Amino acid sequence: MDAGEHTTGTRDEHYNLVSILYHALQAADSCDRYALDAEASGGDEQLVGFYREAQMVQMQVAERAKVLLGIIESPPEFGPPPGTEPRRGDVPPPPGEFP
Repeated sequence: MDAGEHTTGTRDEHYNLVSILYHALQAADSCDRYALDAEASGGDEQLVGFYREAQMVQMQVAERAKVLLGIIESPPEFGPPPGTEPRRGDVPPPPGEFP
């Protein structure tokens, strides 16, 4: 077996990218839950904003991993791929941060 493969036969670069994708999606989902919890408990706007910002960063990381894996053809400049509908809890980007 090639030294660059796990015992599963998967190349390290693919395994690592899939791992990053998985963890970024998990983190984005967690940030969504945290933001919803913060909103429900009185809505500290600064805290909610932080969770949403962290969610967007994780979504961007996931999209980049998808590009590198060849799952999507071209990277979106920011956020989810064009044509996808936002999920409950998604918020628009802060003004001036995205085109």
